Amino acid sequence: MKSHRTPFLKAITIALAFAGVILMTQGQARADEVTLTGSTTGVVTGVPQLTFNGNGFTNTTFFNIGALSGANHLGTFALSTAPGALVGGSFTLNVTFVTPQLINGGQATSYTAVISGSVSPNVNQGGVNIDFDNTPVVFTISNATGTGSFTLAIADLFVETGNSANITAGTTGNQTAEVPEPATLLLLGTGLTGIAAKLRKRRKDRRALDE
Repeated sequence: MKSHRTPFLKAITIALAFAGVILMTQGQARADEVTLTGSTTGVVTGVPQLTFNGNGFTNTTFFNIGALSGANHLGTFALSTAPGALVGGSFTLNVTFVTPQLINGGQATSYTAVISGSVSPNVNQGGVNIDFDNTPVVFTISNATGTGSFTLAIADLFVETGNSANITAGTTGNQTAEVPEPATLLLLGTGLTGIAAKLRKRRKDRRALDE
């Protein structure tokens, strides 16, 4: 009789071990970096000598941090040597994200962050200071692949007369993959129930034959 039950006991043991692995896997949600892709535009008001050109960017938050700089800066200011005294003004930066998609509060495929800055003359250094609202802009992500968040903080900068300067920014954030649906566990539980029932029937039939 023992030899007949052994295959079923082994099957149950393997199935229970598999169930434990699935439970452990579901309990360990993996946090991944967020990849940001998009472009910028901007409008300068009150300072005709100052112009702005937008730029496309891609950035990944490795280890939860990243930077939009170098080739992936957020646009370039240029300050001409045109005659006339520099005066104060303002600047509006529009950062349009196309990745990640489905940012909460945005459209289905893109979202634009509007960040304001003030422009003031820097007489001692011969140029202008551009001071942004340095409060990090927080975005949350929710789509079919997972949820998460990221922040964007713009750095202030100085533009010297006759030169140019790029806007840079710091980013933080991560996203977590969705936990799989428990359908696999449900199927596994159903299978274990069937194995147990079959084992009981075999034992009952064996007893009947022995009698």
